[in-house]
Amino acid sequence: MNRKSRRGVVALVALLAAGAFTTPAAGSTNAVADTIAGDRATVREYPGRLVLANARDRDPVQVTAYCGEWARVQVNAPHAMATPVGWVLRANLTKASKPGGLDGVPERCGIDADRWRDWVGAINAPFHSVRKVTVDGSTGWRRITFGTGVHLTASAECTPSLNYTRVGDGPDVVDAGQRVRLDLAKVSYRYVTVDGSVALISAPRAGQSYGVWSFVPSKCLQPKGREHVYFDEPVAQLENIGGLELGKSYSDATIRARGCSAGLLSPVRPSFGYWPDPEPDNRPACPV
Repeated sequence: MNRKSRRGVVALVALLAAGAFTTPAAGSTNAVADTIAGDRATVREYPGRLVLANARDRDPVQVTAYCGEWARVQVNAPHAMATPVGWVLRANLTKASKPGGLDGVPERCGIDADRWRDWVGAINAPFHSVRKVTVDGSTGWRRITFGTGVHLTASAECTPSLNYTRVGDGPDVVDAGQRVRLDLAKVSYRYVTVDGSVALISAPRAGQSYGVWSFVPSKCLQPKGREHVYFDEPVAQLENIGGLELGKSYSDATIRARGCSAGLLSPVRPSFGYWPDPEPDNRPACPV
């Protein structure tokens, strides 16, 4: 990385630490009152993308926009949440899940796409990425689709919680009042928050196959069958990942042809993985 690029990395990290990237407020125009239906609903920074919190059953919300099957909400929760603003599936709302439930709510796709900048300090892999692994004696590049498996330290403090909160003069804090019982033999790591104190994980409830997004102190995460919490193998970020099949191995030449760069380890939390979507000029050269 050249000196100019390194200065760019340091400058953006400083902005992240200072909270320079602010969360857009949920507007009140054409807002529709609703409630969360079901035991929880993941609140995401953008439809289908980064999980930021969990809304709880019967939490009152104001629906301010929709995009396909997603609704943008302001959650008026009686419990701790790092952010009450984000996107939930319409199916997780009492009224919006029904025909006509979004009447009068504007369609506003495309907003909030960069909110991850204010939340993520390190992630288990860059977006649109592949890693070089050996499977059944064959070495090649495979698409990364989910987090690395991890162990959690056995202690009450490391029991997952549905939410965490931010403290103005201190580190992020997991909410001890929202602990959730999950199968801790099947934990996957996704990201650590900007200050590095809290990690987002996924684990299923006992007897279920799908994961529940939850939060633990990042110090609870232990590598599982590898040296680091994140991927040990070389990781490349592609300009064009479309058409690459899951579970299939690809050659160095194929990766180069799609325009690639190396994953950039987080400048502030390198032991937890990569900096999400860094500026292209800051990315190291393609590793093949």
